[in-house]
Amino acid sequence: MPKTEMTVEQGLSLASQYQSAGRLSEAEQVYRGILQADATQPVALHRLGILAHMAGQSDVAINLIETALANAPDYFGAHNNLGNLFKDLGKMEQAIASYSKAVAIKPDYFEAHGNIGVSLRNLGRLDESVASFRKAVAIKPDFADAHCNLGNVLVDIGELDEAISCYREALNIQPDFTEVHCNLGNALKNQGKTEEAIASYQMALSLKPNYADAHNNLGTALQKLGKPDEAVASYGMAISIQPDFADAHSNLGNALLALRMLEEAVASYRRALEINPDLSEASGSLGSALLALGKIEEGLEMEEKGFGVISFDTAQGVSINDGSTK
Repeated sequence: MPKTEMTVEQGLSLASQYQSAGRLSEAEQVYRGILQADATQPVALHRLGILAHMAGQSDVAINLIETALANAPDYFGAHNNLGNLFKDLGKMEQAIASYSKAVAIKPDYFEAHGNIGVSLRNLGRLDESVASFRKAVAIKPDFADAHCNLGNVLVDIGELDEAISCYREALNIQPDFTEVHCNLGNALKNQGKTEEAIASYQMALSLKPNYADAHNNLGTALQKLGKPDEAVASYGMAISIQPDFADAHSNLGNALLALRMLEEAVASYRRALEINPDLSEASGSLGSALLALGKIEEGLEMEEKGFGVISFDTAQGVSINDGSTK
């Protein structure tokens, strides 16, 4: 540590200011100086671990934060951030274990309850995820992120009415929460409230004009209203913002197909499949467009790839075998 009269507390405060200002190398230098004087200082170890994770050095970060916790087992913030690190690495079970230690020490730690909910959702444990988000908003009713995330899980389990209520509550707390406007639009569209969905997407775009997902979702709503020409414009905006947006290319193909712009639709489906070869809907729709152009062999091949094997029985009608065993 530089030879100054600075105390550890003053050093931590200075490093925190550097970190908040984005002066990360200077923050790191101060933390390392503190650790030269006291190798077990938990706050410096913890924050240095965060910097290491931001730099892509996850193994170093885990070691530093675990060392901090070995010296300060009740450091609930470090348990939470260790959980965040594991979550970013896709290690959800370890993340939940770290978050659970944080809430065991501090039961009203609403951020950690919310993080548990996110990790549980990632594991498909949806009922438990709902319970965690409910705990988070019970502790902090104005926790907009938790209301949003609770809404997302409720959509997953088909509880659209309550999900919409959660999204609206999040927006009451934070009216400029762009992602929630988009999620609300999705839920309303799923309920068949297409005009309301469009209003939500447009609100999201007024807040964040380069929001590719909102442009794409607006396109699907416009197409649902029978406005494929307007949908084409929305999908085009999504693609201009995010050129590798496979779903938007596929959706653009659908709108072009509805407009009988067959060659253009084929090109859009092909681009979608270049980006994501497993996009079965694009494969099947490409087949339909090719058949409409008279390209029978490739059209049937792509329809089979996307929609399954189609067979005809004069008694039973059309049957589709998608290869599943059900």
